[in-house]
Amino acid sequence: MAGQERERVTQGSERVTRGRIVRTLEPLRPAVPFLVALTVVAVAIAAIAAPSYHSDARDPNDTRGLLDVRRVRLDHEGRTEVTVITFAEWTAASIWDRGNAYVFLDTEGGENPEYFAVVRSTGADLQASLWRDRRERRDVFLRNLRVRRKSPDGVSIEIPIKTLEFGRFRESYFWWATTSFTAEVCRRTCIDRAPDAGSIEQWRPGMSPTPTNTTTPSPSTG
Repeated sequence: MAGQERERVTQGSERVTRGRIVRTLEPLRPAVPFLVALTVVAVAIAAIAAPSYHSDARDPNDTRGLLDVRRVRLDHEGRTEVTVITFAEWTAASIWDRGNAYVFLDTEGGENPEYFAVVRSTGADLQASLWRDRRERRDVFLRNLRVRRKSPDGVSIEIPIKTLEFGRFRESYFWWATTSFTAEVCRRTCIDRAPDAGSIEQWRPGMSPTPTNTTTPSPSTG
């Protein structure tokens, strides 16, 4: 973010500038209502046409343990990256053999996801991988994923959306995130899902300039 802009003119020059603006706009006063309406329409059109490069899922503080999800953000300006942010701060060591984070991807619009990405701790670091969800059969490992931490309460992973298989004529996919954590306060494993129900619809890369940012009901569960 840019810092606060410094003043570059004196009070006197400001008064002169404002006076010139007023004199310039004086002949336009009868047209002000029309100009205001035109501006409102232009802003609305710009908001509709402007591309959105992210979609979010927010979640309340409703689960015990370190991995209670606060927000999940999918950025696709360039590479597709999903960031899971929790209410608590944590380290790779504190979730080692205790907690994981998952991102599920429904690319066919069915009842179950076709893919999922999982983040695990090795004790000293984090690792992420992409898997094919095979329903009743053993899941298939596809590839390792780039993982990084931008803050002590979150983790980000890159998902190669363009390499996934989609159903015929599918222009979008659905996604949601889940965390699991086991500890003294979570002896039965604390599981948190964002959104709590349904999923987020996201256009495939290059399919639409205006991706959907709303929560969309879906039969998929994580």
